[in-house]
Amino acid sequence: MKDIKLSAKEEKKMKRLENKKRKIEAFLNVAEMNESDRKRSKATSGEPDSTDINADLRLFVGEKKLSMGSTGAESQDFKEDYAAVKEKYREHKRQNMSFPSFRLKTAGEEALLTRPKEARVPLFISDLQALLTFCLVGDEAPYHPHRWCCLPKWNRLTNVVCLVIEGVGTTQMEQFLSKPQWKESNLQFLEVVSPRSYGSTIVDELALVPTSKRKLDLLVKKHGSLEAALQHLDSKGSVKALFPTAPPSPPPPSTSSTASDGDGKSEPQKQPKDENSLKLRLLLSAKQMLIEGYPLPINGVSDAEIRDFVYTKDVYKEVHENSELFSVDCEMCITSAGSELTKICVVNEQMEVVYKSLVKPYNPISNYLTRFSGVTASDLEDVETRLEDVQEALRKLLPRDCILVGQSLNFDLKALRMMHPYVIDTAVIFNITGDRRRKTKLSTLTNIFLERDIQVSGPEGHCPEEDARAALELTLLKLKEGYHFGDVINGGNLPGFQPMTQINALQERDPEGSPPAKKKCNKLDKSVGISVMTSLEQGYRKFPDFLDGTTFSTDDLVDDVIETGKQFAFQHHMSITHVDLNSGSNAATAKNNNSMLASPRDDQHTKTNDSNSKDVNCQSRSHDEDLCSRLAAICDQMYSHTSMNGLFVMILGGGDTRGNNAVA
Repeated sequence: MKDIKLSAKEEKKMKRLENKKRKIEAFLNVAEMNESDRKRSKATSGEPDSTDINADLRLFVGEKKLSMGSTGAESQDFKEDYAAVKEKYREHKRQNMSFPSFRLKTAGEEALLTRPKEARVPLFISDLQALLTFCLVGDEAPYHPHRWCCLPKWNRLTNVVCLVIEGVGTTQMEQFLSKPQWKESNLQFLEVVSPRSYGSTIVDELALVPTSKRKLDLLVKKHGSLEAALQHLDSKGSVKALFPTAPPSPPPPSTSSTASDGDGKSEPQKQPKDENSLKLRLLLSAKQMLIEGYPLPINGVSDAEIRDFVYTKDVYKEVHENSELFSVDCEMCITSAGSELTKICVVNEQMEVVYKSLVKPYNPISNYLTRFSGVTASDLEDVETRLEDVQEALRKLLPRDCILVGQSLNFDLKALRMMHPYVIDTAVIFNITGDRRRKTKLSTLTNIFLERDIQVSGPEGHCPEEDARAALELTLLKLKEGYHFGDVINGGNLPGFQPMTQINALQERDPEGSPPAKKKCNKLDKSVGISVMTSLEQGYRKFPDFLDGTTFSTDDLVDDVIETGKQFAFQHHMSITHVDLNSGSNAATAKNNNSMLASPRDDQHTKTNDSNSKDVNCQSRSHDEDLCSRLAAICDQMYSHTSMNGLFVMILGGGDTRGNNAVA
């Protein structure tokens, strides 16, 4: 056949196709190298290899070493081959996009142990709860772990392996991270507030994760919605890990609550975690306060403008059902330093104004914000009260167990440059938008629920006394009407509006009227296997609903528990393996805040002679190295039983002291 010369236009088009084909070949070449690295990694861990699509693609391209043809026939062949390569590339891309992936967001990266301790912002156990719940119920989980991580394609997870180890915390892991076995791992270690620091345990915090369809129904029935259940899960006691709190004392005879903090102040008759106490349920947890932007004494959170904040009290008492409410409202102005306090009003439960004052900033005022604050230059002309005077007055006025109430109270506390552990925020407990991130103005809430108008003075600005009373009245109304009142997300009703049943209907049993949410929840058919040490069994037995529908196993020794956990990792969608390195034959003779860095065990010799101190130090170093190796071996065993498309989560329980937090 006679060769046909291509036109200039066709030749230019062929060159473009050839360039595209080269780029695809280069991409597939890189993909093949990455796949080879993964294969070597899987071969080292002993896990069977998966289908190597990259190798198949590269082989296909290798067999088609086509160059740009000079004839029409060769040109057509090239176009067909290029189309085939392109389709293979698209298939490869589709398969890669179908794999689940895990990525830390800013909040997660700020908790990394590789960051300096003073710059770290720890996560909370409830963050891990959200992740595990999301892995089980997916988009039906009311709180996605999006605050600190991303988990796209969660429904493609083949298994979730959760390993919990007691006896190790940040104190140990900060030393271990420099060891070769941890440096070479792909794990990311994050600091987590230890439940021990506020009188709880890992089991207590994880026990309401819905491990079965029946468990999910019980949570919804008990709390009205899964979101309400997880809100209840988010321990209010976590603030005790952040604020100086005195241990609870035996309750004296009940007396009337007053604004003073004298010896006659009544103590709680019940534990702060009393499920029947609506007042305590409305308190913001430490995690909620962090999300809402409240000033908290957390390393890494306390930036330049928060470092000089003061506590409302040096030491706090346990909050309880009879703790008094104080409503606070502040007005601010703009100075050269930013937003500063110019007016404050505090109202007690009897709607009495117990403190009210104008405040003069030290910095020059650039904008009085009169249309909001109602404050003018002439109002502050003869004022001598300064911020520190207000702080001192509030520290004397407020009881050590009082609850502060307000609308978006985080802004008021920042203006006061003060921190307080017990807070009820009307912008959080009331929600009429259906979106937790969208807050409703106080004037709107007052109009809907209290049927009156506030903030109608026009250019004269807001009245802090009026706003403080409105916030307190809304809170008292919520305490009277119930937890779900005024919150459409939790199924609450609004006055004058059709009842919201989107989430309440989860409790209905009529299939015809079941909302889509219920149908999705009914698909929770994933199995869960739990393997724990005998010494930890009682902690789990306290939560029969959590164990219902799971495969539960106990053993005396760590090795036996790990062996069962490895089997559960292959047999179940989610496995939880919980061991205590301080328990039984694995324990040190003396506990030092549940830390494995306690004095090394020596059953045969008691060394009291100072001349043997070097031997003791040597044993301590040897003990640390043994612990590091043991921990790495346990982690490696469970990690190797996590499938290629699985998720591995390790939780180290930490210690009793505030400095030895948990690790995830």
